[in-house]
Amino acid sequence: MSRQRLIGEQRRALFFAWLPAAIGVLVICLESSDYLSAANTRALLEHLLVSFGWATHPNLSSANHVLRKTGHFSGYGTLGLLFYRGRRLSGQILSIRRPRLADAAFSLVCTLVVASADEYHQSFLPSRTGRPQDVLLDTAGAALFLLLLQLWLWLRRRASPLPDA
Repeated sequence: MSRQRLIGEQRRALFFAWLPAAIGVLVICLESSDYLSAANTRALLEHLLVSFGWATHPNLSSANHVLRKTGHFSGYGTLGLLFYRGRRLSGQILSIRRPRLADAAFSLVCTLVVASADEYHQSFLPSRTGRPQDVLLDTAGAALFLLLLQLWLWLRRRASPLPDA
């Protein structure tokens, strides 16, 4: 196999390794629009409650707030995992061995950068607020998801039988 073809295959593999993370960033960009502001998600939540036959609840604003913050936490947690996936697969494709924790740290920093850019962007929209607290919440979601992944990988490796010597 020629070296040029190998490089082309590596590029293709790298593209597909990072595609889910790129889609995750795109989804966050779309969610960062005026369309998904607190007022609009509250109206959507109220519409859903009424369509299921439930009356609107006096604590709807609180429920909307919790729902939005849970979305921040879990969405950025998932993005952190997608960055981790891209980084790990890139190492395998390019035959670069790195500690898993280094890849987790890289993923956390990438998530922090995206969260910061997202909140900065939202500060320019009249119906949105760019808040440093949301950057912390987003990064905490990524940190927890990555920590749980590392714990799961450690437990899985510990439970697997050692190869015969």
